[in-house]
Amino acid sequence: IKTVVLITLLAITIAEVLTFVISKLFSFPYNTQSTPIIVFLVTLIITPLIAGYLIKLLIFLDQKEEKMFLLATYDSMTKLLRRQAFFKRSLTLHNKLKEEEKSYFVAIVDIDHFKAINDTHGHAHGDEVLINFGSIMLTIFRDDYIIGRIGGEEFAIMMDAKEETVQKQIDTLHRLVAAAKVPLNNGGHTQYTVSVGMFENKTPKIISFDKALSHADDALYDAKVSGKNKTVKKNVVYAETKPKSPYLRSRE
Repeated sequence: IKTVVLITLLAITIAEVLTFVISKLFSFPYNTQSTPIIVFLVTLIITPLIAGYLIKLLIFLDQKEEKMFLLATYDSMTKLLRRQAFFKRSLTLHNKLKEEEKSYFVAIVDIDHFKAINDTHGHAHGDEVLINFGSIMLTIFRDDYIIGRIGGEEFAIMMDAKEETVQKQIDTLHRLVAAAKVPLNNGGHTQYTVSVGMFENKTPKIISFDKALSHADDALYDAKVSGKNKTVKKNVVYAETKPKSPYLRSRE
């Protein structure tokens, strides 16, 4: 309302000044008693209507833009980041931690036997399982973690935290998932488990984020083939090598 009032007052002032200037420039009759009043009343009636409409339009467009941003950034079912948004934010954090020479953890989580859930109970129920899992992820992990759905039933987490904290949260993930019961239409329920592959990137100056995620994916594979419903951490050590000076002769 304040904005509409200010726009109206500004419009009245401009209208009065323009009316006077135009009348002088083109020698139009200008009644000093009636003309300002007519201009004032016309402007007073029309301006709030136009201003109100424009403000509503701007608010509508802003809301639409925000909605489009959310749709492009977050998965509609799980409320987690979409694949592209996850990689973009993770790469930004990787570069920050690389400059600070700090390590981080990356994990890939996969819902076990998800295809069997879809085949047995239908894709709609599979979606309910994804929604349930997304809510568990958001309950456990901190707001400053980067969590995304990077595939159908595959998720990834980038964690700037200590190993003890990360391990406790992954253990909690397994516990809460195992306790979850997703209702079926027939009155029963579905229970499911997850497998996790984890990797600590201790040398982000050497190991890229994509490579770190690849190591986590290798660990996930090991978790899957060794029985599922577990977490496997992959340890990879890279020795940083300094480039040889072009001015020194090789001793080899």
